[in-house]
Amino acid sequence: MTSPGHDFNTPTTVVTGNDGSTRRMAQRTQAAVMKQKSDELKASGWGEGSEKHFGDKAAQQAELAGLQSRTQKLEGVIGYAHAYANGGLSLSLGSVKFPMSNQIGPLVGVTMTNGSFFLGSKGLWVADAQASFDTYGVGVKKISITAKVFSPGGLIHFQRSSIFDTGEENTRAVHMPFTIPSAGYYVELWLNAAIGRGVYGGSEWNGLSVNKISTEES
Repeated sequence: MTSPGHDFNTPTTVVTGNDGSTRRMAQRTQAAVMKQKSDELKASGWGEGSEKHFGDKAAQQAELAGLQSRTQKLEGVIGYAHAYANGGLSLSLGSVKFPMSNQIGPLVGVTMTNGSFFLGSKGLWVADAQASFDTYGVGVKKISITAKVFSPGGLIHFQRSSIFDTGEENTRAVHMPFTIPSAGYYVELWLNAAIGRGVYGGSEWNGLSVNKISTEES
């Protein structure tokens, strides 16, 4: 016989008390336990509602980051440009400009005109330049590269050079931090070597980059 209302499909344990009386306790099934835990988590802010909450928050953060990036570009906080000269160059007498021809990636806060980088805002910038020279067997063997910053009026505002005396194939590079007081300044790569000495073209051998570090000048 069974006790009224007792379901034998539910596992039970018989517990005997000190007074000899017997009481029955229904054990929760695993599914019941999991359901209770799920209900507790939802009640405390987790679950489907919580997932939606965090999904909305992630979308808001992404939107905010995009807005900050656009604002920084408009305000001149961000600036960068990278390019190289696709064709090589045979040097003539004296120092000559090595114009960049191929843009790498986007230009932000910078425009490229006639192989030069025109900077769109004041502040602290950094220029990196590189060029590779071929072998040269006679005469003067000194080579140099110079990153130059010009004012809007065409005067040299800042420059840095790397010089080496060799007839062997050689690559020179320059890293140049500098500040400008306003937009309109521009950056160029200049080279100097014996007449007829060649400079290699292509992104493997040369390049010019500018990156803005800060809107502050000092």
